[in-house]
Amino acid sequence: MNETSRKEQLKLFQDWIMTRTSPEYQLYREENETDTIVLETDYCRGEVSFYPKEIIQLSVLNTRTDRHEFFLHFQIHTLEHACNLFEEMREAMIELANKPTARILLCCTSGLTTGFFAAKLNESVQLLSLDYDFHAVPYRELFQVGGQYDIVLLAPQIFYAYEDIKKILPDQVVLKIPTKIFAAYDVGKLLQEISPHLERKNQKKALGEDVRLKPQPLLLKQDIHVDVSTLAIALIDEKGRQYHYAYRVYDKANHVLYDGNMFKRHLALTDLYDICDTVFAHLPDIDVIGLAMPGIIDEGRVTLLGRGIDNVDVVGMLAEKYHKKVILENDANSIAIGYYASQDRYSSISLLFQPSIGSSGGVGSIHNGQIITGLHHVAGEVQYLPFYRNSELAALWKTPEGSVQLATQIMATLISILGPELIVLSSQLIIHADSLIKKLEEYIPRAYIPEVVLITNVREYMLLGMVVTCAMSLE
Repeated sequence: MNETSRKEQLKLFQDWIMTRTSPEYQLYREENETDTIVLETDYCRGEVSFYPKEIIQLSVLNTRTDRHEFFLHFQIHTLEHACNLFEEMREAMIELANKPTARILLCCTSGLTTGFFAAKLNESVQLLSLDYDFHAVPYRELFQVGGQYDIVLLAPQIFYAYEDIKKILPDQVVLKIPTKIFAAYDVGKLLQEISPHLERKNQKKALGEDVRLKPQPLLLKQDIHVDVSTLAIALIDEKGRQYHYAYRVYDKANHVLYDGNMFKRHLALTDLYDICDTVFAHLPDIDVIGLAMPGIIDEGRVTLLGRGIDNVDVVGMLAEKYHKKVILENDANSIAIGYYASQDRYSSISLLFQPSIGSSGGVGSIHNGQIITGLHHVAGEVQYLPFYRNSELAALWKTPEGSVQLATQIMATLISILGPELIVLSSQLIIHADSLIKKLEEYIPRAYIPEVVLITNVREYMLLGMVVTCAMSLE
């Protein structure tokens, strides 16, 4: 499509948006340097911003958490595609608007006593006309769903885990239910206990842009030469609730020329087209596209059955449209490569990556500077280990204690077969390396256990890992 046609489509899109009025939000135009259309509710702010080269930004900021629930850039090509993306944004907004003012989760060992208490609380707030919603779960389910709530209330039986729960759920208010209140199911006293925390949360002001949008790039420390310009894309499953596409352009000297993010509720590989269109509108002379994503990667195809992706030719779909070299890599492998390239102490590293709670994750291993991929790229697919056939054992990934148990079994396997100098772990549930070392000593003598490091910044390792992978692939 030529520039004139895009401008015509853009004008039609802008006019169409202004017809999408709804009682669920305020719709107005904000005259500023980017020419922005705003959709606003009590809980979120949606923006449609227009930039040069017919680039459009769609964003939904959750004003209660100061985090983006939806965020993307695309270059307009067809009115239908633009309208579909807008409707997806509007759906995210309406979902937020329909949520109660406060979602509160109670948790005990089995969920039975807190389930009864939650029912009494819901009856009371309905009579008091308070827009609160109470739910209860057993401890084994807390970490999978806790991030969806404003406040997490712990019954006395699990006070022992209070400090760790606060660290694992840093965006939530985590409180202990006083024993006297819990024993008496005293609804009035509990509402008094949580009221100040709800008021502070509702009065919270935005502190600036979502910190995920302003990351600090890692630097190469290994003697690796990057002599190609690269569009590196990392697909990250954020806590099983949101898909994060991080993308960055590096020049031949490893300098960052462009940095972007996309946050969406639903996974669609066609989103890669919007990323590439936006980037190539600014920087058309990029040499190679590198993509890191979950799944089994084999000959440029990806299989991620849990997300409905079965042997999809991702390399082919991008190469055909953009006529550029495309490199596809598994997320765990790209993190391992990025970590290896950003340090100069270790030559053999194994990484265990658990991207979402309840999943087995995967392993990426580098031995003497070389990534181990194996036959059909299946190396590191821990889902095929025999003990995953036991559903009771697999369920252990849902709790910190269970994750430590299973992670150390995988680490013991890595040590006994590969003997890495360092094991790197990225897990939402494991926050203490000491607990891993202690558990590993049940399997392996302490002298044979390597250093264990915990990381959280997988975005940066994945992007750097793809730059290195692309450079090595084109040598």
